[in-house]
Amino acid sequence: MRRAVAVAVVLACADAGAAQEVRWRHDYPAARKEATAANKPLLLDFGSEDCVWCRKLDATTFRNPAVVELLNDRFVPVKVDGEKDAWLSRAAGVEAFPTLIVLSAEGKVLARNDGYADAGKLLPLLRQAIPTRPVAPAKSPAADLLARARADHAAGRFLACIERCDRLTAAYPAAPEAAEARRLSAAITADPAKWERVTGQLQSDLTVLHKTLDAALGR
Repeated sequence: MRRAVAVAVVLACADAGAAQEVRWRHDYPAARKEATAANKPLLLDFGSEDCVWCRKLDATTFRNPAVVELLNDRFVPVKVDGEKDAWLSRAAGVEAFPTLIVLSAEGKVLARNDGYADAGKLLPLLRQAIPTRPVAPAKSPAADLLARARADHAAGRFLACIERCDRLTAAYPAAPEAAEARRLSAAITADPAKWERVTGQLQSDLTVLHKTLDAALGR
């Protein structure tokens, strides 16, 4: 029993440690393709094996939970060995390690930090490089009515569709949606099968209304 508990604790600690690690990529061309597909910026961490400040960056800043979460969620982080990938260091104008460069998915430099950066310095630099997510434009009342009328038509609720189209054309006669509403309503009245459904729905509604009135009057 004690052994099982000990194993569970070890596994839990391992999971917690893994959850606080940056998911680094090591292939720059592949990372660029990933960033383009996901529309995310890249963080390039230029370093070398014998760089003391690079090791400190890994041991402190890149262990900060807020930094780890932000990088894993909103960026494609890439570890670059500045000596082995000297061509990339030259292209990026890197002269010393560590150097952190934030690139857009298209390869535009969005931010840069030469030297060590703690979490308090790195987080604002990263946040300012995150692309803003587009906000969907608010739907106009006329567009909302037309969308509901189309949904009624698709579901075979032709009477409700006509009623919504009539409301739309009466309230917003000059709106572009009004012309579509008139066409939708006319298509129902011109189709014998659909019009039969309309009259059947009207008859059903009248029957329910009569029963409601009879109940209210005690008949």
